[in-house]
Amino acid sequence: MALKAVLDSLDGIDESLHEHYTEKDGAFYLSLDDFGKHPGAIVLKNTLNKVNKDKDALATRVTELEGKVEGLPEDFDADEWARLKAGDGGKPDEAIQALKDQHARAVETLKAKHAKDLADKDALIGERDGYIDRTLVDGGLKDALLDVGVNPDLMDGALASLRGSVKVQKADDGSRAAIVETDLGDVPVADFVKEWAGAKGKAYLGKATGPGGEGNHGGRGGIKTQGGDFGGDKSARTKAIASKFPELAQNG
Repeated sequence: MALKAVLDSLDGIDESLHEHYTEKDGAFYLSLDDFGKHPGAIVLKNTLNKVNKDKDALATRVTELEGKVEGLPEDFDADEWARLKAGDGGKPDEAIQALKDQHARAVETLKAKHAKDLADKDALIGERDGYIDRTLVDGGLKDALLDVGVNPDLMDGALASLRGSVKVQKADDGSRAAIVETDLGDVPVADFVKEWAGAKGKAYLGKATGPGGEGNHGGRGGIKTQGGDFGGDKSARTKAIASKFPELAQNG
């Protein structure tokens, strides 16, 4: 009588055979010497070796196929490829050319997409740079114009007059500076505005205020002060001197 390799229980088994079984996880297993030489074990081992060999061959094949399909375009048609390869409905040269055309279309599609993405990015960068440059130019001009005494009510006109002369210079480190290109070289905005204010920009300057002045010029080109008109006629000058130096009038 053959002995069972696995038993759920030793009940009904001759007690003399109990020692040939080993219990594990609630079951009883027949203990065998030289198990690897058992015909059943040999068949099992050979089957396992074959499975492992087939598995390795399949993995190698999958790797090869992945390498082949990796470069194929998205619209690749496997059925069309098979038909062209078999020469169904065309010559081999025509089939090759058809595949080349298909690949070229896929490449052009990718190029067009990348070109659009790049153009959109360049547009955003240009918009940002333009805003930064305009802010730098207008800010520099406004500060310089206020420093030379431009009438705030005429600020927009002064800006419009000078804005076109100012350029933004960008250094290698990315820093920017507003400058004006002249025949003598590049000059800072502040220096350019000072020179402009003494010539063409006089009309934009505000009226002089403070002690000794009622404007840029007094009556008839004279200098009018708070004490009188020193540039007027003899009578006006006499009154101005008396007002400015009362002690002289009293002594006279």
